[in-house]
Amino acid sequence: YKSVDQIYTVVPGQLTVVTGYPSSGKSNFVDQIMVNLARDKDWKFALCSFENAPEIHIARLIELYSNKRFFEGKDRMSEDEFKQAYAWVQDHFVFLTSESSNPANVDSIIERARISVARMGIRGLVIDPYNYIEMERGSSETEAISNMLTRVQQFAKNSGVHVWFVAHPAKMLRSGADLPRPDGMAISGSMAWWAKADCGLTVHRLKHDTQIAVWKCRYRWVGQVGETLLTYEKTTGSYKECNDYF
Repeated sequence: YKSVDQIYTVVPGQLTVVTGYPSSGKSNFVDQIMVNLARDKDWKFALCSFENAPEIHIARLIELYSNKRFFEGKDRMSEDEFKQAYAWVQDHFVFLTSESSNPANVDSIIERARISVARMGIRGLVIDPYNYIEMERGSSETEAISNMLTRVQQFAKNSGVHVWFVAHPAKMLRSGADLPRPDGMAISGSMAWWAKADCGLTVHRLKHDTQIAVWKCRYRWVGQVGETLLTYEKTTGSYKECNDYF
């Protein structure tokens, strides 16, 4: 998206922290960025998505790629379109699911991601959301989150993989009828979310559009603090440029 490129670009070896209220579209936006990069740059991705079963996530990626509805309804994709889109998703995405009943920890995620780098050549990793990850025992929440982000950042730099880490904000007080837009300071648990991110952005749902706001960018050649608007298409869960913004 030209409007997003002006404030945020994706660089290998960096960590992007994404926040926003539940149902604001932050996971959809990360999915959209991945599909765009896979289509335009042939990037491949590993996904550690705790809130969506792989088959549901695959259906969502198919919709974003084909820009047509997967399930019953208007403008549903044909069987041939589904087969082509499914093969494309299978070629560009791998899901880091675990057969273990134990909670996931960041070291196991990183190890599986390293294997995906070696086997598939992934360029991006998504961890969504962080609160499903088991924290270190014997340390405070702040220390555990800081150590977790340090290990993720080290993996990103050493492997040349861009990591998106999705984190929900803490509860915030309403300002009149609206909730204030959260940023890195609003994520529960630790200031490390702000300090250790290379880029930080918020996906914030407005009445008619979706606001993409960058609240941190470590390097000016990557992006800048600012905001833009995208239009959210409910039928396919995709985004398009908001012409009214310019």
